Amino acid sequence: MLMEFAGALEDGLRTIDTNIPCHPCGDIDFLAVSRASQLTIIDLDTTVSDSLLLRGIGHFDWVVRNMANVQRMYREQAINFSRQPRLLLLAPQFSLLLRSVARQITCPQIQWIRYHTVDASSGPGVLFEPVGGE
Repeated sequence: MLMEFAGALEDGLRTIDTNIPCHPCGDIDFLAVSRASQLTIIDLDTTVSDSLLLRGIGHFDWVVRNMANVQRMYREQAINFSRQPRLLLLAPQFSLLLRSVARQITCPQIQWIRYHTVDASSGPGVLFEPVGGE
């Protein structure tokens, strides 16, 4: 669903790849490019789990350390590789501990988004809610 509706997370965000192997951190769920041409790592979890942050930072580290390969893999995409990638984390909820830790992280740039599933007349839907400095 995020492949088709990445713009629902952020205006102009477009997904360029999914399930990118990233040993030893597990697969990166999605790679996307923002309207400002910034590479964006998107990781999601279906439960409340503090491990999402560790996985996301591991993926960020892997991308930064392998930037030459990433540039070759996505050379056809309009990505500004002079900017550091950013990290977008999606979950149905973030724990109080995770929100406390998040306030202390200045790098990488992390955007936190809560998602909610809803029943609509046309079928199930998903609402996205950016999480600020709570």
